[in-house]
Amino acid sequence: MQYLMQRVSININREKRVAFNAIKLEGLNQDGLIYGGMVRDEIIAKYNKTLFDDFVKTIETNRYEKYWDSSFHPESSKRLLIPDDIDIYFKNTQQSEIFITKIDEYAKSFSGYVSVYNVATNAGLFYVLGNNFSHKIVKVVFRIGRTLSFIGHRIEIKIDVIVNLADQNIEPPFNSADFTSNLFVMAKTAPGNYEIRLSNNTGTSLDEMSFVAKRRAEMKIIEDMIEGKTEFIRNVESLNAEYINGSRILKLLSKHGNSFQITNLLFREISVSPCSQNCDICLEAISEGASDTFVEILTNKHAGNVMHRKCFISYLTKEVANRYRHPNSNNIVCRCPRRNSFNFKESFKFSSLHK
Repeated sequence: MQYLMQRVSININREKRVAFNAIKLEGLNQDGLIYGGMVRDEIIAKYNKTLFDDFVKTIETNRYEKYWDSSFHPESSKRLLIPDDIDIYFKNTQQSEIFITKIDEYAKSFSGYVSVYNVATNAGLFYVLGNNFSHKIVKVVFRIGRTLSFIGHRIEIKIDVIVNLADQNIEPPFNSADFTSNLFVMAKTAPGNYEIRLSNNTGTSLDEMSFVAKRRAEMKIIEDMIEGKTEFIRNVESLNAEYINGSRILKLLSKHGNSFQITNLLFREISVSPCSQNCDICLEAISEGASDTFVEILTNKHAGNVMHRKCFISYLTKEVANRYRHPNSNNIVCRCPRRNSFNFKESFKFSSLHK
């Protein structure tokens, strides 16, 4: 007997996109608000999809055959952005419990499972929000392409579920935004439909602007996002603020496939260095025309300070992790290689949203 052999191709990113969308819609249908990186990535991905749509209009057949091929029309490659995780907020515990139950049912239909973990109120997020909110981490694991002899590909999605315990009228980012690119929320408009809008609680001058001024500021933020730019606007007083700030900045700078330039910090990325100095970290010469990207440090008022971007990211990662405390104030301080402070928590003053 001759057996027919069939081959099935699985695109993991495409499968992840489908799973993220299913979880997103279930959360919105339970009146959750989605915020953070998922909203930012969807704005950018949808814009790039319009670029792709315009490009393939002239193709007569199979226009979307290469949609998931990033090398096809690289100008719109960010159409393929996949979120790192999902941040979702619920006004009460009942909504969150129904959401988790629905997600568990969805995962089991793909031979998956859900794990739920409680996060202590003294962990990162809660040094701002306090005890009026609960925080759960929900991990969803799927098995895609499982057969009788193959266990399937593993896909894991992390969901941060924030629940309001005090019945107060507030929404993410809870008047404590970190970046201008994270000022948007997804909210249900009707079952199965949603909108992306600015939060009512950004904690910035946006909350008090007139309609016209707010729309202008919103369009500027979106244009910056599409160009890969954002501003760091977190303004929180805490002894540990600079550790949290530095960690948030590093996470965004290191985001795979969609790195951002943060335009109001005391360092900036430059494509070509006009100087002939050595990198402060690796001590190799920096010369014009090199293929590397560079970071220019602006903390030294008397001399320029340029280094390779990869060297700087490695340095900053270690500096943030050290959690060095100033001997007088006991505040954590992050310093450049020449030991000047980056003053992350003062950066909001250089934002376009600062009053």
